[in-house]
Amino acid sequence: MISITQKLHSFFIQKELISSSKKSGLDTFMLLSISLFPLLYMTLRSWTNAFVFVLFLLAFIYTLQNFQSIRSSLDGAASKWIVFTLCSPLLAIFISQAFRQEFSSTAFDGPSRILLTALVFLYLKDRQINFTKLVEWVIPISLLICLGAYLLNPAASAMWGGRAASYFVDTITFGTYCLILGFICLISIGINPAKEHPLLTILKITGFAIGCYIAIKSQSRSAWTAAIGVLIYLSFVRFHKKHPSYPWILMALGAVAIAVIYKISPEVNQRVAVGIQEVVTYFKANNFDTSLGLRISMIRVASYLIIENPLSGLKDGVMPALNTIPSIQPFYTDLLQQMIRDTGTHTEILAQGVRSGIWGLISSTVLFFVPGWIFLTRISHQNPRIRTAAIIGFTLVLGLFIASLTIQVFNLKYTSSFYALMIAALAAQALHKIEAN
Repeated sequence: MISITQKLHSFFIQKELISSSKKSGLDTFMLLSISLFPLLYMTLRSWTNAFVFVLFLLAFIYTLQNFQSIRSSLDGAASKWIVFTLCSPLLAIFISQAFRQEFSSTAFDGPSRILLTALVFLYLKDRQINFTKLVEWVIPISLLICLGAYLLNPAASAMWGGRAASYFVDTITFGTYCLILGFICLISIGINPAKEHPLLTILKITGFAIGCYIAIKSQSRSAWTAAIGVLIYLSFVRFHKKHPSYPWILMALGAVAIAVIYKISPEVNQRVAVGIQEVVTYFKANNFDTSLGLRISMIRVASYLIIENPLSGLKDGVMPALNTIPSIQPFYTDLLQQMIRDTGTHTEILAQGVRSGIWGLISSTVLFFVPGWIFLTRISHQNPRIRTAAIIGFTLVLGLFIASLTIQVFNLKYTSSFYALMIAALAAQALHKIEAN
């Protein structure tokens, strides 16, 4: 009699959800977990955090049963770099605290969740999952839920002056992630060689439209900036092979669309005009206490603090009196001191540099550039599974990297957990047997 495990394994192979010939009774739970973790990412608190621990537990049990197989998943330079990348935030905290000669367990909370996904990556790589076949359905559904959360809970947005948000996700994070996930929907339309189900195509178009709508309603300039970079990437990666002129035509249409949105949308028009005015008055009129003015000052402060504390960084919650530092005094304001103390420096790489010195700079840089390079070098791979994971993975990395220049994208546990799980799953698929070949 064929066991349930064998039947399920055959079913998963037939549906192209996994490729590994080894049978595992954990596959059902694993596939459910990687399908569900993006679903309520921005609409239910602790949802994604919980799946980090669920997937780590499954990976740990699987490792006990298949230790040699997991070890073989580490073969190849790319896999080692991914594991190092996922371990690097915790290593940065540990080394910087060692130089300060003080240890605080709370500082390890977020980085430890990223660390757990290193084993999840090896597990998913060994199972040879087809993550993109699941996530291309889940992400547009997730965006539909985000739209419902925004429309049905106006009190959450009211806390941010009417700008789109959920009950626990701030307006900038909400708009930025919704737009990037929307672009993932757009770039994945018809991405597989097999004919795409019409319902899935409609879902993806709807998901992209929702991402754009929420980004506009959130008034997140970080999201709008990321959109331009991702649109250029999409134009070339999906259309250049069809005809060399297509990317330029698409970018021209995109520019027209942006101009139309700027003209007809009061939110976009106002935010752009105010942003330009804030930058001009910062340098010409010493108007430092504006949204963009404070961000410019934060970058200057962060650069100074990293140079002053290159090995040890600064303990969380500890910030020197900025008005006593001669190089900061010309642009110092009380609001600047308060904002840096309460919210950090609003730039991901520099924020980690302030926190952990050069170790934080290295960690935050490799979190973007290592998976980004692995995905970029596989965008044209002949294997459709590898190519699909690479295209979607680079969309995520590029969008968040551009956004990270003006906001922090890994400073919250749920955002770092989501990014780490997405990188673990997409990298696991992008590295399917490619190293052996």
